[in-house]
Amino acid sequence: MNNNTLDGVKMLHHDEMRNYDRIQGKIISVIMNHGCKIIETPSFEDYDVYRHFFPHLRQQMVKTIDTDGRVLVLRPDVTLPVVETAAREFPRANQLIKFGYVSTVFREYYGRSTYGKDFLQGGIEILGDSSPECDGEVIVTAAEILKAVGVENIRIDIGTAAYTKALFEGLPISAEQKEMLKRYMAERNLVACKSYIETLSLSAEAREALISLPVLFGSYAQTLSKARDYSINSGMLNALSRLEAVYDYILYAGYADKVQLDFGFASPLGYYTDTVFKVYVDGALYDIIDGGRYDRLSSRFGVDRPACGFGMNINLLYEYMNDAGILEDTEPSFQLAVSYTTSDQPLIRDLMNWRSKGFRVAAYPDSSFIDSSDYSIHAIYRNGSYYKDGQCLTAEDLETLMGRL
Repeated sequence: MNNNTLDGVKMLHHDEMRNYDRIQGKIISVIMNHGCKIIETPSFEDYDVYRHFFPHLRQQMVKTIDTDGRVLVLRPDVTLPVVETAAREFPRANQLIKFGYVSTVFREYYGRSTYGKDFLQGGIEILGDSSPECDGEVIVTAAEILKAVGVENIRIDIGTAAYTKALFEGLPISAEQKEMLKRYMAERNLVACKSYIETLSLSAEAREALISLPVLFGSYAQTLSKARDYSINSGMLNALSRLEAVYDYILYAGYADKVQLDFGFASPLGYYTDTVFKVYVDGALYDIIDGGRYDRLSSRFGVDRPACGFGMNINLLYEYMNDAGILEDTEPSFQLAVSYTTSDQPLIRDLMNWRSKGFRVAAYPDSSFIDSSDYSIHAIYRNGSYYKDGQCLTAEDLETLMGRL
């Protein structure tokens, strides 16, 4: 027997599937409550498109060759195909499009105790709305999803790519020097970042802003005040004004107590243009949800359209809920298990009748083994009669017992 198994690949069992189904149902319900249409993007996408937008993911992408010799990848992201399809099917730039989804994404992820090569992702994408209220709704939707599945101890970290962009646009240094700075900041390598800044010809205000940016995070009011002090141009101040409007929406929706600001955000998805956010649960070191505004991505496909959205790793959410003991109890696979020595027409008719009424019933030869945890009621069928715990029961008796479960 070959005992080799693929690392990061596992089968989901019955209880897991039932809980995933419940979680998925609640996610979709919240998404639809916000007026989103549920969609599913293709499983296969063009490798060249993803290689262009996500060069850092090239090693993680699952590649294949189609019958025409083209290199394809299994979907490593949902946002890109949503934006591409919307540009093709809905070319009117100001048309409001609200999509929601739950789809499998094929790239690696790491949790506290889990690892996989693919995961179930849920999310929304709102296209055609450039307002800060749209960003606020996206963030609130994410928080409401977690609340719907029983997770309320969350932290929402919000930043703004526009603030950082405005800072860098005002620096009198080369593009190569800016890229090096961004790399150190993304890594939060404070020592290397500060040393490199000291080699550049910059004003004292610019130096202070750059040195402070990677560690500029904390409570909303205090951090916003510091960010305003570090602003050296109108673009940075405008980014903060828009951030305040996003926060107001979250405040009015009742989630302000969950918010912290983080101006040192760095995302591997390089298309964000303004608001960026991550949602953490119960002090976890990794985020469950991340998203933001990406106003320039659609123009790559011929339609200049603003957009904002998020993606949620449902596998990581499941891991947290399992560890926290807040997954719902699962029922046995069968309400009734019937063992028999010889099957006949009356037994088969009873089985079909019970199943037509929605009961979960399994019948199996008494020479087979079935785990007792897989059923609620066990009966033995013999010569047209059913026996349970030594008592002879009719089909109607068993149906009554199942109805009481």
